[in-house]
Amino acid sequence: MTTWEKIQHEFHKGNSAIRQIIMVNLAAFILTIFVGVIAKLSGFSPEDLLEYFYIPSNIGKLIIRPWSIITNIFFHAGFWHLLGNMILLYFIGRILEEFMDFKKVWKIFLYGGISGAMLFVLSYNIFPIFSEVVGYKKLLGASGGVTAILVATGTFLPRYQVRPFGLFNIELRWVALFFVFRDLYMFPVSDNTGGLFAHMGGALFGLIYILNLQGRITKPTRNPNQKPFFWNKQKDERTMVTINVNKKQKPNQEEVDAILDKISQSGYDSLSKHEKDILFKASE
Repeated sequence: MTTWEKIQHEFHKGNSAIRQIIMVNLAAFILTIFVGVIAKLSGFSPEDLLEYFYIPSNIGKLIIRPWSIITNIFFHAGFWHLLGNMILLYFIGRILEEFMDFKKVWKIFLYGGISGAMLFVLSYNIFPIFSEVVGYKKLLGASGGVTAILVATGTFLPRYQVRPFGLFNIELRWVALFFVFRDLYMFPVSDNTGGLFAHMGGALFGLIYILNLQGRITKPTRNPNQKPFFWNKQKDERTMVTINVNKKQKPNQEEVDAILDKISQSGYDSLSKHEKDILFKASE
């Protein structure tokens, strides 16, 4: 087995989205190190090349670097920046991964990161306070995606208890709220305003995604009284019946909370097949 085949095997091992996200972030960090070495030997600054992977606040630059909307999510300012994000992602994300399928976890991370990046760009171009720095500010880091995972987990599994450092039990909803309010508290005094915008954008996406998944909010639709001239009443009635059946099959939040309480006390393996099916349906 070649080195590349080994890497591919490790990447797909366990079909874990969190594992894959961490590996992609590590790969981007290793690339950063190599670029730094080459830059040192060649006599230029690593930032001259790496900045093409970061999302700029300047819209003109963003237009010619559209890929940076995604690549900025996987690059970090340094080892400690990477480590902090990956530790939080691992300990929170693996909990969500037990109750949600592979694609949804990836979607929350990616779209959460993109939402955070776009809120950063919009804020720096809308608010006059940033007018002097909008031409050169940039954003990088997985914080938006990680915050989306954190808030999504706290919203989807609000009563699930964790035990930080083995000291005390705390429900995930309070963990998520702690990080959100920490960012709000830091906003007036922090020099990392762009990063805080990324956190907020990710948090909003994580919250909205789960609420929509649970049917607690829905996408806006046109006025149902305004039917197009080609509207087929029989077809519409069949559609409404299907929607109503699906709603009945969706487990309610009280059932989910009761199962989560049982997991906190006895572990996931203590669940019956029926209870596991309820959690699976809740994540669809």
